[in-house]
Order: sequence, then C-alpha cells, then structure tokens
Amino acid sequence: METEKPKIALYVKRSFGEKFNASFDFIKENWKLMLKYATYLLLPLCLVQALSLNGLMTYTIGMSGLMESGAMYSDSTLLMSFFSYYGLYMLLLIIGIVLLTALVYAMIRTYNEREERLQGVTLGMLRPMLLHNVKRMFILVFFGLLLTMFASLVIGVIAALFPVTLFPIVIILLTPFMIAVAVPFSLWAPIYLLEDISIVESLKKTFRLGFTTWGGIFMISLVMGIIAGILQGVALIPWYIGTVVKYIFATSSGGTEATVSVGYSFLLYLLAVVQVFGAYLAMIFSFVGLAYQYGHASEKVDSIMVESDIDNFDKL
Repeated sequence: METEKPKIALYVKRSFGEKFNASFDFIKENWKLMLKYATYLLLPLCLVQALSLNGLMTYTIGMSGLMESGAMYSDSTLLMSFFSYYGLYMLLLIIGIVLLTALVYAMIRTYNEREERLQGVTLGMLRPMLLHNVKRMFILVFFGLLLTMFASLVIGVIAALFPVTLFPIVIILLTPFMIAVAVPFSLWAPIYLLEDISIVESLKKTFRLGFTTWGGIFMISLVMGIIAGILQGVALIPWYIGTVVKYIFATSSGGTEATVSVGYSFLLYLLAVVQVFGAYLAMIFSFVGLAYQYGHASEKVDSIMVESDIDNFDKL
C-alpha cells in the first residue's frame, strides 16, 4: 500500500533526481485528495472562466478580421468587449492560481506536520490553513505587483538615459541579470506559505536561499514547467481544434450550421472548461516541485531539521 511507504520529509537535502522523485511520490500518494479538493475549489471558477475564454477568443477573431481590413480601431464596441473579456479572464486566472497555490501548500504543510500524513484530512480540517494561505497569497500578489512596477520604473529610467538606438543593446545586456534575479522569486510562495514569517522576511529569505540554490531552482522549474506545459497542451488541443473549426466554417461562404449552432457552442464551452481546469491541475507539478526545492534549500542553508531535532531532544 502507498501509505506504508516512508513519509516524504520536506526538509531534506536532495539531489535533483531525489527532489524530482519526492515531488512525484507526493503527488502519487495524494493525487485523489488533491484532485477532489481542487475540483471543489476550482471547478466553479472554471465554469465562469471558460465563458470568458470563449468570449475572448470570439472577439480576438473579430479583431483579427478588422485588422485585415484596416478598420480595427474604428470599432470601439469591439475593442471594449475584447478588453472586458481579457480583464475578466486575467482576474479569474489570478484568483484560480491563488486558490490552487493556497490549497497545494496547505496540503503539503499538513502532510509534513501530521504523523498520519493526509489520512482522514477533510476540507473542513484544511479550511483554517487554506484561508490563511489565501490571505497570504493576495498579500504576495500585491507586493509582487509593486516590485514589478518598480522594475518597470527602473527600465523606464534606463530607457530615458540612453539613446533610442542603444536601448535594445542595453536591454540585451541586462537580460541575463534580470533572469538571474527572477529565478529566486520562485521560492517566494513556498517560503511565505510554509513558514510563519512576515512578507518582508520571506522576501529576504527568498533571495538568501534562492541565490544559494539558484541552479536547483532553475532546473526543477524548467523540468516541472515542461511537464506542466505538455499536460496543458493536451488539455488545450480539443478546445483549440474546435475553435479553429468554428472559425474556418463561420468565415467561409459555405459555412455549416453545425459550427454555429447552440449545440456546437455548448460543446466548445465544455471543452473550454476542460482546458482551463486541466491547465490548473498541470500547475500542481510545478508547485510541488518548488516545495521540495524549498525544503532542500532550507535544510542546506539553515539546517532546519537539525535545529528542530536539537530543540526537541528533551522530548525524545
């Protein structure tokens, strides 16, 4: 039985292969519970997000037609509808990522703190930590936006200081630096959600752990990102094909009733729900991988488990 296997400790120094295996072992052990609770939290959101996705695609196709005719900016109603659907989709996407991240790290933290792992854990038992994580995720998103605005301001100042002809060269030279700084940010969410520290302290620790284990963060993010991308592509293909078919027949002179009927539109809606929900589920691989990368970095830099064993020595 899966539950008879050794518990997957979080704070352990691991090689890349061991981190990869630990991440997949955790998902394999708890995938039913993760799928169940992700469905409870995200499926209602996906039902609305699928509508916004189909609406966004409809108006994107409409705008592409106007661009070909050179009259895109003359139709203000179309532009307003496009940006409305785009704004709604992005808002729902942020909410979905916040909920999923909060759920995954609530489950990982609960798993790590309980001898029984996640056996017998209900959504009601997770609710306090889940709400705690949701609140923290919105704080993290807010500070992330502030940092993004600050970075944009710095780039704007650099653009103003250099001639237009030199600006592309400057950006090319700065790109490796920006990538080097961006990679450690992948640990920000695990640190802030798995530890009881302030947002500022978590940001400091993000850079301290991030630069020390930069290569591991990059590799686990890359590999898990590729896996997530493949799974997202699988979920995307049916909806994408259906949308392309609808566009081809709807714009042809000999269009067919099937592609513009209510039944076909409902089929596209269901495929959009599958696409959106599948995209969220695929993100779980990246979130879990980064959690075990964080555990590795914490143990490597701060020796959390060693300190914990010393503190609890009198209880042994």
